[in-house]
Amino acid sequence: MTTNPEPAIPDRVEAWIREDGGDLALLLISLDAAQRPHVMMLARDEIRVMSPTGLRVALGEQSRSAENLRLRRAATLAIYDAGLACVIKTRVVAGPRTLLKGIVACDLAVQEFRFDSPTAAERSARLVTGLRFEGRAERHDIREALARPAAGSGPGSG
Repeated sequence: MTTNPEPAIPDRVEAWIREDGGDLALLLISLDAAQRPHVMMLARDEIRVMSPTGLRVALGEQSRSAENLRLRRAATLAIYDAGLACVIKTRVVAGPRTLLKGIVACDLAVQEFRFDSPTAAERSARLVTGLRFEGRAERHDIREALARPAAGSGPGSG
């Protein structure tokens, strides 16, 4: 990574997240009980930018990721798509809390943002496509539920 860390999400990344497309994915990395990375894929409709320093994510209620976020309160999100590679380090400020049946939401405060740009030696490395789910229908119900105000404090606070 060659860019300096920033505490906010750039407009370009916010636009990528807000675009429609339930088949496009990003990574959410939490820590398991042994402090090892636990990686899961999130669809773009399972994350919402609440503010330049706040995100809200939807997870399966019984998932390891939801439990990891409840216990260890930290997550890293990674976006790798054609023309866009970045990492967002966050801490949990609210949740997990019920969003829909079987789905919980966590509010995340952005602590650090970095574009993952190639160094001079890596200039020939190019992403031509990103992570995709095959055959996944877009979940408008999740996207709409993530947009609703949460009870209590919101992302980026506290």
